[in-house]
Amino acid sequence: MKEVKRLFSKFNIGLKSFFKRFNNIFKPVYKSLKSILKKIGDKYKKVNSKNKYVEPIVVITASCLFVLAMILSINSFTTIEEVNITKNSAEQLYYQNKYDEAIEEYKKMQIEDSWPEWTVKIADIYSLMGEIDKSNTLLKEVIVKRDKIVKEEGYNKVVEKDIELINSMLFTFNLNGQYEDAISFGADYISEYGENKDILKTMFMSCIAEGNTNKAEAILEEYSVDEKSAYDLSVLANMNIVLGKWDSGIELLKKAWGLDENELEIYYVIESAYEFDKSSLIKELETKSKDLNEDSYKVFLALAYSMEKTEANKSLDLIDKLELEGINNIGTDYVKYIANKNLNNKEEAVKNLDDAIDKQKSINKESYTTYYLSSLRAINNGNYDEALVYAKKSINANDNYSESYGILIPEILKNKNNFNPVEVYYREALKREPFNYKIIVNLADYYSTYASNNDKAIDYYNLGLSFNNNEILYSKIVDIYIKDNKIDEAIEILENAIDINEDDKVYYRTLGALYLDKGIYEEGIELTRKAYSMDEKDSIALNNAAWYYMVVENDISRGYDNIKAAYTEMSAALDEEIKGKLIENYNNAKVIYEEFLNDNEKEFDKKGIKLIY
Repeated sequence: MKEVKRLFSKFNIGLKSFFKRFNNIFKPVYKSLKSILKKIGDKYKKVNSKNKYVEPIVVITASCLFVLAMILSINSFTTIEEVNITKNSAEQLYYQNKYDEAIEEYKKMQIEDSWPEWTVKIADIYSLMGEIDKSNTLLKEVIVKRDKIVKEEGYNKVVEKDIELINSMLFTFNLNGQYEDAISFGADYISEYGENKDILKTMFMSCIAEGNTNKAEAILEEYSVDEKSAYDLSVLANMNIVLGKWDSGIELLKKAWGLDENELEIYYVIESAYEFDKSSLIKELETKSKDLNEDSYKVFLALAYSMEKTEANKSLDLIDKLELEGINNIGTDYVKYIANKNLNNKEEAVKNLDDAIDKQKSINKESYTTYYLSSLRAINNGNYDEALVYAKKSINANDNYSESYGILIPEILKNKNNFNPVEVYYREALKREPFNYKIIVNLADYYSTYASNNDKAIDYYNLGLSFNNNEILYSKIVDIYIKDNKIDEAIEILENAIDINEDDKVYYRTLGALYLDKGIYEEGIELTRKAYSMDEKDSIALNNAAWYYMVVENDISRGYDNIKAAYTEMSAALDEEIKGKLIENYNNAKVIYEEFLNDNEKEFDKKGIKLIY
């Protein structure tokens, strides 16, 4: 007890000593400060007593200074960070859609540089502007200049910039539709430099677009994949999938997942494969998940399920089971984000992104994945300026990741109603992954929906069809031709589509409607009946049959039975515009039918009954 008292006694003495020293130091400072403030106060009172306006001026000035400080403080928090992804002034103009000005800048740069890289940039812009002949002429001039310089200086002095030049040339030839030239020139350059992956990827696109799958498969064999890179394995997986080599593609993704289950490219390839051919993807993954019981296959399958609103809950259930078994990574968070987004669970979806971002920050807070996910989160929160900053940071962190260019930024710009620059970003995405089916189709959709450039839209839909005879793409091309009143072209496309796939009711139904519209009634009604035989609940086929019976055969009763069945069987999943047409047709047909019951001899006005394509 005495020891405890002694201890507190020492502590008390030390504390008193501290406060004594503190008082000795602070007391003079306090007295000095008090004296200064007193002098200022006395002077202020004297001045104020002599002039009544001093005090209001002081108060107003102090208030203004306070407000200014607040504005500056708020501004420091709200100013949007500027992030630059361009390398020169010409490129800045290019991203701003100032194409003519960009061309002039590149011309000035080319004057000062014998290497023809800037001429290729000019050719690319002409291609973008639709001036294909100018573009091709410049590319051929570049080949002559390049060959001359290489001959004079030797390969070793120009190898790095030469590979970049060659790849840019081949890419522009591709987008100009000059696939044979791209294949021919590409083969020559490969013999000079060996198997450069960028050139191989560009030529892979050329071969598929040209319909030469044998050469495309040979390119896969030549592709020297980095076995230690989950990213590179995923890229090769995507190339296999677009060639229909599902088993090889999924196995490469499994291998990538084993190396780095947090690699974002793995999950993007699954999303792209879903757009490419969802039934084949799901069938492959369901079989592998059941037979081999591998966690990677289950995560991939959950992502495929998450893409469809009707299957999203199944996706969440599958991920819950995997997390109970210890599988919890950026991929599982991302799958839950997609599922919850498709289920309209916005808050939960953003929380999933938060979890994924936290995980990635613990790995590398300045990685392209961190910035990509942060951009997605900002998009979901409606903060599009912030989203654009993160998207550009993602590009600066990994310039090769095409989705930053082709998925993130187009979505941001569309939400900002800034549609013009979108085309450039899609194009830049394709430069990095020329075989990216999803981006090809998105670019075609952009031209048909936002840019009102149907010719370019058809070009890119046709490019997509060279990868996959997807009935959706045929339908989109047909829709464009119908809107442009190019019925013969639409009929030709549908006839070709039926030759390729005889099991698609949409082809028969649409072609039947076009024949009926052109007055080719016998063939038109047979095709309509064919579509109906494939799906007896097809409201559009029933509607078109009703049109035929009422308008052509004047069989009001039979026509009304068909249109009533179309109205009754109308699916909730149908497009709202089509639903509106079906309802309008039904209401008009009902009026005619009721008139027919009262007087079946009179002439009926059937203009209100319309075909649906």
